[in-house]
This record gives sequence, structure tokens and C-alpha cells, in this order.
Amino acid sequence: MSEKIEFIELRFTDLLGRLKAMVVPCNPAETIEEVANDPALKNGTSCDGSSVTGLAKVESSDLRLEADPTSLIELPFVSHRTAAAMCYIREKIAVGKSAGYFSLDSRGRLRKVSDDLLPGKMQLKVKVEPEFHFITSDGELFDEAGYADTHPKSPGMDLLLELASTLLALGINPRVIHHEVGESQQEIELDFDDATKMADNILLFKNLARSISRNQGVDVTFMPKPFEGAAGNGLHCHLQLWDGDKNLFGVDSSSEISETAKMFIAGLLEHAPAITAIANPSVNSYKRLVPHHEAPVYITWGMKNRTVLIRVPMFGTGDKAAIEFRSPDPMTNPYLLFTAIIAAGMDGVNQKLTAPDPRSEDIFQLSEGEREKLGIKMLPTTLEAALDNLEADSVICEAIGQDILESFVKLKRKEWREYTNHIVTDWEWEMYEDN
Repeated sequence: MSEKIEFIELRFTDLLGRLKAMVVPCNPAETIEEVANDPALKNGTSCDGSSVTGLAKVESSDLRLEADPTSLIELPFVSHRTAAAMCYIREKIAVGKSAGYFSLDSRGRLRKVSDDLLPGKMQLKVKVEPEFHFITSDGELFDEAGYADTHPKSPGMDLLLELASTLLALGINPRVIHHEVGESQQEIELDFDDATKMADNILLFKNLARSISRNQGVDVTFMPKPFEGAAGNGLHCHLQLWDGDKNLFGVDSSSEISETAKMFIAGLLEHAPAITAIANPSVNSYKRLVPHHEAPVYITWGMKNRTVLIRVPMFGTGDKAAIEFRSPDPMTNPYLLFTAIIAAGMDGVNQKLTAPDPRSEDIFQLSEGEREKLGIKMLPTTLEAALDNLEADSVICEAIGQDILESFVKLKRKEWREYTNHIVTDWEWEMYEDN
């Protein structure tokens, strides 16, 4: 490894939430603090939007990456010392720079919606539980361990601890590190942070998980349902709404959630069908969102109830109050996900929506008639249905913007058509070969 930092990786995301980067040289630096003042960071660099999934726009493919200095880190596991920063995307113009974010920049969209809907010192803080599988190079299960197993039954524990240690060194706080329910399934819970920072952290987390694992000859998948009949991978999101140093979801000296929290929940429930297209954006996502597999499919909420869409975890004091949105999976673009969550929740708050009664029973065990009597509806069951719900929801459409909406829906409807019209699966051979 070289002795000084000589390069900066200017990072951004495509519309599907996949990490991209352009690398520029910088003045040799001993520390990351020196890089923060380097002209290369401040100047950014150009980018061809027409070559990036979802960023193509006929009239403006010449883009510029503008680094967010608050996201600056030094990358681990590289042969040359390299810094990295997440970027906003702006349109490249003849003189100066455009005032607004590029209309297809999902990170910029989250920043704008946060500024517009969370005025003053308000912010959405998020804690996430990304689940994933260690797999062999052949795509097979890496271990046969189960929930909370450790050495020697869980051979991936060393990889988990190396990943957690790297996250700590980069200023990201892992709260719990453990083997999940499914064979080869893992989880590292990332502690509360501002929504934009957490979206950055999710992309960094996924990148590091793959890098560390592949260095040891192991692979990683964040696919929502990688193995038939086994546990799927979710991205449970714990949410808190803060105004300065006050958690608006809590009540002082109480273990009850506030009326603001209930209105936020009502907004999420109201817009849940549309959010599903963003939170669960793949064909594979809907093989996880099925009853009786620990994934929520019914649009309701409850206290400490893991069969509902929105759960209120146990807490002792008002500053710890949170609500858990349980449907998202790791394939989501986290910037678009948090944009939709803010828009939906604040729509509930601003309109003073009333949440239905919380449910304490096992929703999966209720009959269809019982659920219908209680007014409990299901999330969309296919990607196509979710996209239909997205396009019909003016609040979520306005939040993500017309250009993102059109580009995202176009990409995802193409994915759905390819799967339904062209892909021939093993299941079809088993079902139809003798007909």
C-alpha cells in the first residue's frame, strides 16, 4: 500500500440503488482531513448519465458529480490509499453549475424532500437490520447454522466480526451481530442515523460485505428470496422523527408512543401499497412477501407484534420511542425508500390521519373473512401490482418526482415483462413437461 492518499473515489448511485464511482487523483495526503480541503474533492468530476442505469435523459446526459464532504472516508482493502465520498448529481451547464439536483439523482431527491417536509431542525432518524446470505462461489449455502449460532457451527462469524470492525472504523455503529434464522443467513444491525447518512451507510455496508467476503473466497447475496422454502432477506427500518433534541414519537416519562407517531403510522399504512414498489423493487421480492414466512404482508400495525407491517418495539423512555417498518428488502434504493417514507409519514402528520386500532393477534392465523371484517388489506403480491399502486398514488409520485417515476417504472415494467414473457423456470418444466 502506498504511504499517502493519492486518489478520491467520487461515489453515486444509479436509479436502482447500485453503487457507482468515478476516481480522480488528488494531492498526496497523509490524512483524510487533508483530502477534505483538496481542490479535487471540491471540483468533482464529469459523468455520462446515458451510461448509468436509470440516469439517461436525452436532453441532459452530461452530468457533474458534486462530493458531499460530510461523507468522506478512507477506503479499506485497497492497494493504493484511496478516499471516497458520496456525491450529489447536477446537470453540467456551460457556465457555473446548475442550482438544483439532477432530476434523476435519488440522493438529491431525498435531500430535497427532507428539506421541504422536515423544516427547521426536524429529521428522520433510521436504524436498519440488513439481512443477507453467505454463499459459496457456486451459489450454494455456506453453512447449516441457525438463529444465534456461533463458532464452530457458524463458520462465517469471523467474516461478520471483520465486517463489523471495519464499519466501526468508518464511523458506522453496528448494534447487534448474529447469524439469522435461515441457513447461511446473517444480520448486522446498524444504529440510528439521519436518513441520508443511513442510506449512504447501507450502500457502503453492502459494498464492504461483498469485498470482505470475496477476499476470503466467499460470496454474498442480498436477494430477498435466494432459496426456495427458506427464510428471506429483509431490511427492517426502525424510524424516529426528531425536532432538535426531542423525539416526536415519544411521550416524556412514558412507554407509550405519541399522537404524532400514530399519525405517521397512519400515513405509512395509507401509502403502503405504493411504497411497496420502491421498498420491494424486484420480481424476487414478492417470493419473500408471502404469509407464514416471517415477512409482513398485511397492512396493519401493532405493539411488539411481528406479524404486522408496522411494529412498535418495546421501549422504556420517550427518547427511545420508534416504529418499525418491516416490509422493505435489501434490493431497494435506500434514498428512494426514505424519500417515500418521509412523504407518506408526513402526509399522515400534516393531514392528522387516524391510524386503525393496533392488532395484538397473529394476523396470519386470522381467516380471510376475519381480516376483511377488520379492514386489513394485503400488500401488492407482484411487482406489476405494486407499480400500478405507485403510479396511482399522487403523494409518493410527487415526492420522488416525475422523471424518477417515469424512469423507475419503465425499468421495472421491462423487468416484469422479461420475467413473465421470456424466462422459463425449473418449476414450469416440473409442472408442464408431461402435459
